[in-house]
Amino acid sequence: MKSKLYAYFKNQMHGDYKIWLIVMILNAFGMVVQFSAKGRFNMEGPFEPILGMIKPLIILFISFWVMAWVSRQDYVSVIKYITLLLFLSWGLVLFAYFFGEEKGGASRWVDLGPVSFMPSDMAKLCLTISLAKMFSTRQANPAAYTPWVIFLMLAQIGITCFLVMLSNVSTSGIIFATSLVVMVFGRVPWKSIGIIFCIVAALAVTVIYKGIGQRSETAKNRIENYIKRVFLHSDSKQNLVDDKKENYQLRQSLYAISTGALRPKGPGKSQFKFHLTQAESDFVYAIIIEEYGIVAGLFIPFLFMALVYRGALAIKYSAKPIGGLMAAGLAFSISTQAFINMLVSVGALPVTGQPIPMVSAGGTSLFFTAISIGLILSISKDKKKYA
Repeated sequence: MKSKLYAYFKNQMHGDYKIWLIVMILNAFGMVVQFSAKGRFNMEGPFEPILGMIKPLIILFISFWVMAWVSRQDYVSVIKYITLLLFLSWGLVLFAYFFGEEKGGASRWVDLGPVSFMPSDMAKLCLTISLAKMFSTRQANPAAYTPWVIFLMLAQIGITCFLVMLSNVSTSGIIFATSLVVMVFGRVPWKSIGIIFCIVAALAVTVIYKGIGQRSETAKNRIENYIKRVFLHSDSKQNLVDDKKENYQLRQSLYAISTGALRPKGPGKSQFKFHLTQAESDFVYAIIIEEYGIVAGLFIPFLFMALVYRGALAIKYSAKPIGGLMAAGLAFSISTQAFINMLVSVGALPVTGQPIPMVSAGGTSLFFTAISIGLILSISKDKKKYA
């Protein structure tokens, strides 16, 4: 029985077993923490939060199936039509912006009946792969980066970032950061990277300070509040006012961390989950430290750094340049989102609303994370083939 079970999982789960282990630990720990964080919903009915965990568990099982299926595929064939998929993601982002479901003050969601998804997740994935595909044939020849190629790079990055920024500024920033990393690994000339950085950064500043889109004013206010909180010293009365308004959620997060870092309260015993409106998503890191202490607070970022490391290893052993670039870019994108969430929870960055992939409560965004990791696993199979 044991050998049959082992053979079944070995047949289904391909790729780097260390990545599988990292992903399983993060998802399992995420389910436990979410169950605790959703405990504040107990007052909404006798079957909460158990009833509220059924849908996340179903999504988790489906996402693991998707991840395993993608890991068994040839990643080159999977990304054959990635440019068309990128164009489709642009259309879906625009559709969501004008006709989508509004949540949190922005229309980011496309409603598909029983489920809804954010096209920005699809755009982030498609752009990373599209750039890797573009750079993979030009790595060994800097002269191949002609003005026309630079223009195509700028168009893909600029259009994607602009469209996503209309309703989700922080995700647009992650997309841009990931694009820069892929360009560096793709050996794009530094001058070209500098030109693209300046143009896209100027576009972002214009969008935010001209109030273009649904979330630009919110982003502007959060940046200004962060600068005022960190770099400027307001009087005590103003600090009290800010702590009750703009900084209320952050203040509760810091209280949760400070009370549990050295003396963890234990699983399910968080007190500040009743004060944090997004305890299971945006501020889940604070709940982790409150309940499990600083050890867990260090272990989670360690796992994401390990994921980046395992993804970046593909650059060494991938049989094709596109594989290494894809794996590094996708791993960086996932981990960057996680670190942004953690840095926000400790007050090191402005509040963004980014969840921790695989740990925070999330719906269909978990599918796109699963696809990304599945592709990394598929690429990691090259080590056995060509080592």
